[in-house]
Amino acid sequence: MPGRANSAFTVDKQDAQPAEGWKGGKMNRTRFAKTFTGDLAGTSVVEAIMVGLDDGGPMIYVGVERFDCTLAGRKGTFVLLHSATAHGGNQNGSWTIVSGSGTGELAGITGTGEILPNHAFVLNYELPN
Repeated sequence: MPGRANSAFTVDKQDAQPAEGWKGGKMNRTRFAKTFTGDLAGTSVVEAIMVGLDDGGPMIYVGVERFDCTLAGRKGTFVLLHSATAHGGNQNGSWTIVSGSGTGELAGITGTGEILPNHAFVLNYELPN
């Protein structure tokens, strides 16, 4: 069953710890707690590495996010792998649902997503019947 979820999120908590020994910019290990509303509703926890390169270089992050949510009337969890870059006003980010990570009524979920401005996102997914 293919679907498309449009939702938004708020960051409830953020804890950033500088990475020691990093040269050429600033690196943080950051943990986020989020709440989601919309077609996908629930909470998530993100573990991310965030880098800002020196001399006006790009901002980069990679993260792993675990959702505990309701999607298409089904409750469960799943994990996303996501990454993004921002440079010169241009942003590029993507999400991929980790195959085999779905639990509960979301077991078997697959898909990809896109981060939009203002803490919004769209998730294109497929669930088994």
